[in-house]
Amino acid sequence: MIDLSPTQHGRDVLLYNLQACEALGISPPETAWLFTDFWLQREHSKPASGRGEAVLIGSPAPMVLRTYRRGGLVRHFSQRRFIFSGLESTRPFRELQLLHTMHEAGLPVPLGIAGRVSRFGLAYEASILMQQIPRCQEIHQRIQSSALNNTLWQQIGGVIRRMHDLQVYHHDLNIHNILIDDDDKLWLIDFDKCSIKHGASWKAGNLERLHRSLLKEQSRAQQNYYFNDDNWQALNAGYQQPIAS
Repeated sequence: MIDLSPTQHGRDVLLYNLQACEALGISPPETAWLFTDFWLQREHSKPASGRGEAVLIGSPAPMVLRTYRRGGLVRHFSQRRFIFSGLESTRPFRELQLLHTMHEAGLPVPLGIAGRVSRFGLAYEASILMQQIPRCQEIHQRIQSSALNNTLWQQIGGVIRRMHDLQVYHHDLNIHNILIDDDDKLWLIDFDKCSIKHGASWKAGNLERLHRSLLKEQSRAQQNYYFNDDNWQALNAGYQQPIAS
């Protein structure tokens, strides 16, 4: 477990991954950096598309700020507030720790830079600041315009296997949360509500979740969607291949 150097600023507690700050060549973030409004007033920032509330930041380093929001029916009662049961149980604390564990193990995930926990009585609001992966897109976006060769599908299976071998359960493993950059390097993202999970019985279901998301997006596609059963078999072959120690 990495020391996240919790620092109190009024109702806000800031969490810092100082190793990530050093790697990106930035100072530990100010409190304002963990609020969306601060960045939306700046030239090199813009809202990100997709679920949740996120901002893409270009300077002083490529970063993403994401504000934690509730999903499901409970969002109609409280979109941003969660029950506080200790700092180590908060969403940013857990996600920063998990990202650090995976990064240290060599998995292709963004660096977690900092987090914010803002207390409101028995509840809290929170955000997380992460490294932005440059020149990349979702696999979902790529296969709408061109096909991936089966070597890349095998690599997707392989990187998921590496994640599972580390006992990381991805709560929302879908085709939107696997990125590919201009050099065809793969990245895994969105580890909110993910965790270390013991045993192996859950792994096949986690992989099948990805399969369902591919079939769902394929059924929705207005035009081409370059995915077929041969691609899925290649992904499975990559997943089943033993990982070199």
